[in-house]
Amino acid sequence: MKRLLILSSVLLFVFGIVGSVGAVTISYENSLSGDGTLATPYSWAIVETFDSTLLWSWAGSGQIVQGALSGKYAAPYNNDLMAAPDATNYVTVPDPDGGSSGSYTATGLGGPYNYFGIFWGSVDPYNRLSFYKAGVEVATFTGTSITSPNAASGNQTAPSTNLYVNFFDLPVFDSFSMSSSQFAFEADNIAVGVNPVPEPATMLLLGSGLVGLAGFGRKKLFKK
Repeated sequence: MKRLLILSSVLLFVFGIVGSVGAVTISYENSLSGDGTLATPYSWAIVETFDSTLLWSWAGSGQIVQGALSGKYAAPYNNDLMAAPDATNYVTVPDPDGGSSGSYTATGLGGPYNYFGIFWGSVDPYNRLSFYKAGVEVATFTGTSITSPNAASGNQTAPSTNLYVNFFDLPVFDSFSMSSSQFAFEADNIAVGVNPVPEPATMLLLGSGLVGLAGFGRKKLFKK
């Protein structure tokens, strides 16, 4: 009986590890795009670069810009692979020609998806990124939550506030919104996709190992 209890505990522990994959994970891996900006390193992702025809429908208070406008917006700064500001088109929220707060929403993404990547410039605590499924909010992040333990200070050149951010295992979403209560939330090379899942062979191997472990425990239990 004792061996069976130990075996059961092992099985529950293993399945508990597998089940914990559902939590959102944030990482900062990136690649250098052809135009010298930080981008997602994942080839399976779909990327909005803002440099040609827009992939998605955008609505609200935002604008596609280049360069910088004092007191209104500044280009995301690439510290990782080349020390220079983004010289290409990027999005800033709110619209610099309007009020000092607002949101910009992207729809028509396809999907649904559970991966999101963004080249986030001069991250501020009042920047907010929200995800929706069928119009219902399923997740939200502020500038503070993605830079911790560093401060979301809005520094326009610091590596800690100009970085490519990857969100894995998000609740499935089909639209997202960028919002800011002050000038500004700047971003480029926004990516969406579906996280690759473990290969069936890997899961089969895990299952076979667990079955073998169970058989071994049973054999040892009844052996005299």
